Order: sequence, then structure tokens, then C-alpha cells
Amino acid sequence: MDIHLDRLKHGDFKVFEMIFNTYWEELFTYAARVLESQEDAQDIVQDLFTSLWERRDTLCLDTDLRFYLFGAIRKLILRRFRNEGLKEKHLSKFIEYSELRTTLLHAKVEDKDLLQHFHRDLRQLPEKERQVFEWYHFGELSIREIAHRSGTAEQTVRNQLNNAYRKARPLLHKLLFFV
Repeated sequence: MDIHLDRLKHGDFKVFEMIFNTYWEELFTYAARVLESQEDAQDIVQDLFTSLWERRDTLCLDTDLRFYLFGAIRKLILRRFRNEGLKEKHLSKFIEYSELRTTLLHAKVEDKDLLQHFHRDLRQLPEKERQVFEWYHFGELSIREIAHRSGTAEQTVRNQLNNAYRKARPLLHKLLFFV
């Protein structure tokens, strides 16, 4: 993709169209799910690609283009929530739709130091809440699987996960804003 990015930097609109056609639908689907509005999602994705084209000559990527685009769309969504005063309300949507799993996967690839810092911060959670959080997000176990593994009720697992989210909110903010 380096050749493509070089051609994009020099104003090759065909390369821009190829990038747009490759990623538009996936970015739109993601944004529509989080924003719960196809119109808002379309606006944000359009803003992202407009910005990409306008900044093409100064674009400097040290990551995969897909990771860059998804990181940029997350930042645009969070900025919209912040501008509308809805960030706290919608932060739970990122968690509810397991966007944290995606963010953590990207963090593993992109920034191992940030992920190590996040793990260190997670150790501050009570043991059971930390374990449920890690099983759910890093082990990718379902609520039912965690309940079976820990010998507790599914509702208890949900409660522990919600408590972990509430206590880890500052950590989640830091991770979502720096990735």
C-alpha cells in the first residue's frame, strides 16, 4: 500500500477512489451502529474521506491504512459525542458493541506500551471484576462461558462486568482517546 499512499499524496484521484470504495461500507456500518443513525454515519464517513483528500499531501502514516481509518472514524464519533455533550452516555455503546475488543486488538498491534500500561492499571480493579473483564475482553468469552467457568450466575457476571466498567471508566477514556 506504500506505493498507493505515495500516489495519493501526489493527488492521484483513482487511488483515492480505490481507498474510498474499499473502506466506505465497513466504516459506514461501524459508524451507523455506534451512532444509531445512518444519516449521521454517512456525514461522519464523508467528513473522514473529505479530510483524507484535503490532507493527502501531508499525510504520514506509520500504521496500516485500515487501522488509521478506523482510529480516525472513532475519533470523529467521539468528537461528535463530546460536541453534543453526549460522550458519557455513548461511551457505553462502545463497550456494549464490543468496540473495546477491536480497540484492544489494534492497541496490541499498534502500541504495546499503551496496552501494558492499561493492563497495569487494570490490576487496580478488585480481583473478580478484573478477571471477568479480562476473560470477556481478552479471552473473548461470553457471559455464559464466564459464568460457567467461575461457577456463578450470568447476572452476577453482568454485575461484575458493569462494576468493572464503572471503575475502569478513566482507563477506558485514556485508551479510547490515545489509540
